[in-house]
Parts: sequence; C-alpha cells; structure tokens
Amino acid sequence: MITIDLLPHLSKKEVFSKVEEFLNQEEFRISKIDQTRPWGGFFVLDEKQILKFKEAFFDEVELSEAQLEQKLSPKFLLVAPGARLSWQYHYRRSEIWKLIAGESAIVRSDSDEQGPEELMKIGETISLAKGERHRLVGTKNWGIVAEIWMHSDPENPSNEEDIVRVEDDYSRK
Repeated sequence: MITIDLLPHLSKKEVFSKVEEFLNQEEFRISKIDQTRPWGGFFVLDEKQILKFKEAFFDEVELSEAQLEQKLSPKFLLVAPGARLSWQYHYRRSEIWKLIAGESAIVRSDSDEQGPEELMKIGETISLAKGERHRLVGTKNWGIVAEIWMHSDPENPSNEEDIVRVEDDYSRK
C-alpha cells in the first residue's frame, strides 16, 4: 500500500510532490498531472500500466481480459482538507474508488438529494454505479483516492466532459 506522510498543513505543491515521488519510486508512468482543480487535483497514469495499477491498489477487484483491454483511466484524486468535488454523476461510466492515503469522505445517492457524508476507510473499495450521484469530500487532512473508470460503451469511452454537475461549490457547469 502507499506510504505517504500527509499532514493537513502541507501545501498543494508539497502534496503533489510527495505523490509524484511515490509514483516514480513505484515506477508508474504519469500521463497527466492536473493541479488546477479548486478542490485539489489528480494524476492520470499510463493506460498500459493498468494491470500493475490494479494489482497494487485493486487486487480484490475482478476484471475480465476484455475489461483489461479497455480504457480504464487509472487515476489518483487528491482532495484538500475541507474541499469538496462537485455533486455529480456520469452517463458513460461507473467508477471504483479506494482511499489509499490520508483522510476523506464520500457522499452518495441514487437521486439529486445528497445522502449522508460517510468517512472512507483506507483500503476499502467503493463501487459507484453509472448515474449514481457522488461527491468526494476532504476532511481534516489531504486524501488520496485511487480510481478506475468502467466505461459503459468502450467504443465511446467516458472523459472529463461526462460529468453532470448537480451542485458545485466552485460555480462550475
């Protein structure tokens, strides 16, 4: 499992640097780093390393050979203390999340009405269905969440535009 010392007072730059150092140490290839999100940001990993990513962070998740050949968008979400991602859902993907370092919470619901905030546990896999409303929430410390996208239509994979924001703290559409 990931071992990164995260402290609430660390700057975004310091946290991203620690995660990048960890990924390089573990020989993951980074495809994209996005530190521009108001809630934190993310790292997208090389799609060709999906098996390595799955074995490291989602070993208990069963994926067929066909699924492993699809785009699964391995990613790390970094959520800042007290920050929240938008209350959102997706038309073309389900998601699998796992808190791998720090602290965070999740809110989820089958309707636009938000459910209760639940603390995530390190190492616990969370499956989010296509269309299920959800929100990642920063608590008292930075949280690092590993994520895999399960595209419902492999010929038309989901992307960042497949976010339907029901509510957003940062007035994004």
